[in-house]
Amino acid sequence: MGKKVIDGTKNLVSAGMSRRDFLKSASVASIGVAVASVAASAVSAASVASMSRSGALFASGGEKIKVGLIGCGGRGTGAALDCAAASPDVVIVAMGDLFPDMLENSRKYLGEKLPPDRLQVTPAACFTGFDAYEKVLKADVDLVILAAPPFFRPAHLQAAVQAGKHVFMEKPVAVDPAGVRSVIAASGLASEKGLAVVAGTQRRHQAHYLEVMKRIHNGDIGE
Repeated sequence: MGKKVIDGTKNLVSAGMSRRDFLKSASVASIGVAVASVAASAVSAASVASMSRSGALFASGGEKIKVGLIGCGGRGTGAALDCAAASPDVVIVAMGDLFPDMLENSRKYLGEKLPPDRLQVTPAACFTGFDAYEKVLKADVDLVILAAPPFFRPAHLQAAVQAGKHVFMEKPVAVDPAGVRSVIAASGLASEKGLAVVAGTQRRHQAHYLEVMKRIHNGDIGE
């Protein structure tokens, strides 16, 4: 095989390369770019759409999908932002966190980033303390984002399902075997009740990652 030359951002040049060899080399050269360009959205349009396609969650006409956020740290705030940006039919209406300052900072940030019709959280719909999640679940919400520290995830999921709410929960979904068993049981109950539960393992659904995996399985990358 001829000598291969890679010059910065220019195309890979080769003398006497087969098409398969070129694809392998080009794939290796571009894999970092492909992975780096993935948008790491926690609650993506695809997540909301998958719930809608399942028939478990939808908005029609002038209806809105009303969302409650439980856990207003950086990940929860980012998830709420992604969720509200996924569709004009999504609106954040309630928020809960253990700490008042975390909630207020999150609410302020979302207010700066989202149109007014995507964030309609009044002071009366802001809840703090260890029981904040229970108050969010009692609010008029269709879907809750569970983004508190993962130790609380199993209990929050169980409460959300019992309250009849659709759920997006951040990963990890639990931190110990007992928590995992609780999540499995709550997910089974959600299925029985026709509720959608989506975990934030978004990488396995993202187009760039799927394309890279396809090339690996086809032998374009690696031996």
